[in-house]
Amino acid sequence: MTRIMNTPTVLGLALSAALSALPVQALAAPPDETPAAPPAPPPPPEPVAPAPPVPPNPHVKRSTVALVAAGVAVVGTGVGTAFGVLALENKSDYRRNPTYSNTDQGNNDAAYADGAIALAVAAAVTSLVLFVTSDPSSDEGEPPSASKKRSAGFSASPVVVPHGGGLGALLRF
Repeated sequence: MTRIMNTPTVLGLALSAALSALPVQALAAPPDETPAAPPAPPPPPEPVAPAPPVPPNPHVKRSTVALVAAGVAVVGTGVGTAFGVLALENKSDYRRNPTYSNTDQGNNDAAYADGAIALAVAAAVTSLVLFVTSDPSSDEGEPPSASKKRSAGFSASPVVVPHGGGLGALLRF
């Protein structure tokens, strides 16, 4: 025996049929009762002053974020390597026994490897930029002074020439 409708569908249809069989007067308020007056509108909300901006957390240092980005780069490299090895293994399995399953699994592993390597490269570049541009005096907790000469610096800007363009970078140390 096959079921055509499930229980919630049957209950919904029965409720709909019961409500449609009732006269309209049964659904309205009885005539001897007067309908209640609509509730008064709520008072307008009082204007709220914007919250003051939250100062940055002094406990998170730029070098700490750079170390975390370096860790993400290392983990991404490891994951990308692992999935790359799996993709190569699936490629050799496909050459021995060509099936759709081997193809799909190999393509998925290769895509995961590509994504992990892309993440690792982005995290490594972020870590490098944060390390190079971090101010050593801000990491020690003392305020930077204008009289101190910076020991390292990184500057990047677009370069436009008559037949092309590019990116120029300056690294001082």
